[in-house]
This record gives sequence, structure tokens and C-alpha cells, in this order.
Amino acid sequence: MKILKSIIVIILVFFTITAKSQTANDSIQIKQAALDYIEGWFYKDASRVDKAVHFEFVKRSIHTVDSIDFLGTINKSRMDYITLFHQDREYGLKTEVFILDVMPTIASVKVIFNECIEYLHIAKLNGQWKIVNNLFSGNPEYEKKQ
Repeated sequence: MKILKSIIVIILVFFTITAKSQTANDSIQIKQAALDYIEGWFYKDASRVDKAVHFEFVKRSIHTVDSIDFLGTINKSRMDYITLFHQDREYGLKTEVFILDVMPTIASVKVIFNECIEYLHIAKLNGQWKIVNNLFSGNPEYEKKQ
């Protein structure tokens, strides 16, 4: 009887893990959304950014003024503007994308590129993975090289 219970538990654990994990296609689409977002911004390609982010997208970072920390917030409209009109960078883009966790309809992704580290929350809506939240900071490794 103990063996039967053990087998049942193992089967249930297997199905639970399988149900939670992403498919290969999901992984590709999640990574592509992150790359469309970062590369679209870097190369001023608003159509790539638009393809990657949800219309309710919000991007946040911590700013300090006079020793007081506060959250700075950028919405989708402001991100569109920043994409088109930010200053050109004098370096080649180097990007690493790490999928930290995936459920059937949500994912958490870490993107490291030259000057920033960004944590993205990506949601699968109507069959498409779209970035809905972003919390970012300067990349301390990049800042050390400056």
C-alpha cells in the first residue's frame, strides 16, 4: 500500500510541475518580448517596443533626491516618446535575458544590458506574451567601468 501511495504522489508531483512549466514556444515568445522591448528602445524602433508591451505597461525605478527615495514611473505613452527621442548610445548593445519563473499565463524575466538591469513581468493575453510591469535599476557592473 505504501508503494502505491508513493507512486500516486510522484505522479501528482510530476503533473503539477509539468502543468506549471512553460512550453518551448512560450520560452521563445517570452524571450522575444524582452528582446523586442530592449532592442526596440536601444535602436529607436517604436514598433518593436509596441509589439512587446501591453497598453497598460508601467515602468518604475527608485530615485533619490535630498536623501529621500521615491518611485519614478513611466507609462506606455511616455515609453513611446522615450523610445523615439532618447539620446544615441556610443556603445554596442549587449543583452542577457534570464527567464526566472513561468506559469501558464505569467512570467518573470531578468534582462541585463549595458547600463541597466530590468525585471519584467510578462503576461500571456489572448495568446501573446506582453510586458505589463518593469522595475529597473542602473547596472552596477557597467557603472564601475565608466
